[in-house]
Amino acid sequence: MIASLGSAMSGMASATNRFDRASARIAQEPQADPVGDRVAQLTAAHAFAANVATVRTADDMLGTLINIVA
Repeated sequence: MIASLGSAMSGMASATNRFDRASARIAQEPQADPVGDRVAQLTAAHAFAANVATVRTADDMLGTLINIVA
């Protein structure tokens, strides 16, 4: 369970970095591939959301485990 949290946190950091890099490329002049960079932003946003769902699931599982043990 703890490993899944670490993996999800790492995935969220990676997605944030990918989103930031795509945003920086979009802001630059001239834009070489604005469509590709926008797709990269959307992909990073979905990856971030998937990792957030992993964190929520692990949190729910940990809460359930604590309730069972208590």
